[in-house]
Amino acid sequence: MSDKKKIAFVGNTSFSMYNFRLGVLRKLAEKHDVVVIAPEDEYSELLKQEGIGHIPITIDSKGTNVFNDLRLIKTLYQIYKAEKFDLIFHFTIKILIYGSLICSIKKIKSIAFTTGLGIVFMNDNLRSKIVKLMYKTALRGVCEVWFLNHDDWSLFVDGKIVPKEKTCIIPSEGVNTDYYCPMESSKKDGKFRYLLCSRLFGEKGVREFVSAARELKRKYPDMLFTLLGKCDKGTGSDITTEEIEGWVNEGVIEHMGYSIEVRQFIADSDCVVLPSYYREGVPRCLMEAMSMEKPIVTTNNVGCVELIEDGVNGYMCEPRSADNLRDKMERLYLLSEEDRLAMGKAGRNIIKEKFDEKIIIAKYEERISKYI
Repeated sequence: MSDKKKIAFVGNTSFSMYNFRLGVLRKLAEKHDVVVIAPEDEYSELLKQEGIGHIPITIDSKGTNVFNDLRLIKTLYQIYKAEKFDLIFHFTIKILIYGSLICSIKKIKSIAFTTGLGIVFMNDNLRSKIVKLMYKTALRGVCEVWFLNHDDWSLFVDGKIVPKEKTCIIPSEGVNTDYYCPMESSKKDGKFRYLLCSRLFGEKGVREFVSAARELKRKYPDMLFTLLGKCDKGTGSDITTEEIEGWVNEGVIEHMGYSIEVRQFIADSDCVVLPSYYREGVPRCLMEAMSMEKPIVTTNNVGCVELIEDGVNGYMCEPRSADNLRDKMERLYLLSEEDRLAMGKAGRNIIKEKFDEKIIIAKYEERISKYI
């Protein structure tokens, strides 16, 4: 029989496991049997090709149908009972709460990884109070609770949702700086390009970006503004495809659809913008841009502040303010090319010093060594 330990990563998409955690999964799979438990999508097969197991589940991640949730709980319970995992990582709210509770009942070691608290924690209403209580109950039996940023950590510790001694801050999910490295632009038309690369819904600051673009474009005809991403229906303030088509027809922005391979889009841009007021973990799009030596403009907002050093690797703007965003985007445009390049290099240095995938993998290995 194999003496390898069996580790599960459980989340609401195979895409997120492949796109955000592939480096960690590969490294752990060198010594352990690693299995991803997530809904089937086009990335499930890619995980298998990496030697990582996959067990499909069905989850209505944004729905509130109690019967769907009961089916998810039953499915997870049956999988955990059959597979006999030595350690389980849980990601995203429903998986984290239900999975952690099951592990407490089954006496399975587990780690809860809060990768961003999203819409629920942006409001202080009855729903958020219920969710906080569910978190507090579910996290009693976990080995550790990991956070990506200090704001989320403080909310849970100060709010007595979880004891401080059970917590750990992992500085982002890491970025492969060898893969996301400076590349030559394919654009030779002399246009100055801003890129917003994200899921497209209101709290990501998409409308503020378009509003700023509309004003800047009148003043500087050589500016171009690109959206890269797809509409995320059912999340916060929905943005519709019709709304995006209207902006495109107006000539304010270009929409390049959605792509998992974003490097050439980043390389073709002069600045990557994320005016988010969503409760981010640590935004991957900004990490990838910084790693490719692009200056950024982002908000004084949870998660985003972990990456921006105002005036060093880009500019910080105020959340929900299209006017302030416009001013910071204009300020960057008016810099000399030499100063913008220096900002880009400073950003890559920040990533290599604090957020390189190698650093994150080492953190994983250090933290889990006491449990397996």
